[in-house]
Amino acid sequence: MKNLLFIVNAGKISPNENGGASVYFSHLELLHKAHYNITLLVVEWPTALAYKTEDYDEVLCFVDSIVQLKCASKSPQRGFKRLKNALFFPAVFEYFFLNQTNKEKLRAIAKLHAIDVVWAEWRWAALLAWYSTLKLPLVYAHHDWEYKLARLRSKQNLLKRFHNYQKKRVEFKLVKGVAACISGSFTETKEIHQLSNNPALYLPTTYTSVTTHLIPSKVPNIIHLGGMGTTANRLGLERFLDVCWEDIKAKHPSSRLLVIGSLKQASASLLEKLKDTNIDCLGFVKDLSRVLQPEDIHIIPWEYNTGTRTRVPLALNYQQVLVATKASVEAIPEIKNNQNALLFNDLHEMASGLISLMQNSTLRKELSKVGKATFFNKFTAESQLKNVKNFIDTIEL
Repeated sequence: MKNLLFIVNAGKISPNENGGASVYFSHLELLHKAHYNITLLVVEWPTALAYKTEDYDEVLCFVDSIVQLKCASKSPQRGFKRLKNALFFPAVFEYFFLNQTNKEKLRAIAKLHAIDVVWAEWRWAALLAWYSTLKLPLVYAHHDWEYKLARLRSKQNLLKRFHNYQKKRVEFKLVKGVAACISGSFTETKEIHQLSNNPALYLPTTYTSVTTHLIPSKVPNIIHLGGMGTTANRLGLERFLDVCWEDIKAKHPSSRLLVIGSLKQASASLLEKLKDTNIDCLGFVKDLSRVLQPEDIHIIPWEYNTGTRTRVPLALNYQQVLVATKASVEAIPEIKNNQNALLFNDLHEMASGLISLMQNSTLRKELSKVGKATFFNKFTAESQLKNVKNFIDTIEL
């Protein structure tokens, strides 16, 4: 059995914590089932979450040991060296944790645990492993393009555009410098392969199948799932409220929107809109089987093709009716319009489609049924295990 170092950010790993945490859990489960000896390396980044033992209770069955790495951050001095890094070493220029101290720490961990393969989740972990030149196969689990999301989060002044350009340089260099990439986005997998000409595997987030004991309501709820710390959730939900919600309420005055997930990073304008009497903000729900009823309408109103839609398989798993913009699920080829979901060009179309769907129980039932079958075939660990094992075995050769 090969020894694999799984590098991840500090924070809870669980299929029901947030998008990133569910990806981490999915990948650990797959690698465990592929018979790797896994050393889980939890990195405490400067100013980010600290290590807490209880955050890893759900994955203890997948790993052989857990190791902590507290990253040192060294702010650079201004001068010629800083300018040189900006021109020739953009990674060091942008990310202050890329330094000799952290490099030596990571090398020592890899040597101590006799590591054969390194698997790094998200860009910071991958950057640290790549910078440390471990002389081991490095698999980068790519979650999204930071430079793309930065353009959508806020207006770009000259300084922001400069740093965004630098990060784009870093991201492109990173995917070229690793042995292989994994991505939950089919379109971004293709982009990575075209950029790097390195092996790249599309790997959707997987979940354990659930059997729901709830029964469908005569009037379906509209569900928005996901914490506001995620750009797509935060901006997508506010756009839905601006464009769709009033029209839906006008046609279906008794309709209810259930917003599930932390509101901690919601904007003031979004929080004000969520005070609507037809909206129930449930916060984080540990047991989703209590609130996700079959044939309820699960919306993804994000209008861009960025990152990984971890909520898609989750919605299908709970037999919800997936309604999304075409752009938001373009990266998931398993989702087919009028087969296992309803997809719309924009939010104005989505509003009309939702109004019709709420009156069509037959269509909701059929989409729910086909969606669950899609989940079984494409979004379980068993359905993806062979792909992962073959992919890593090829890289090791």
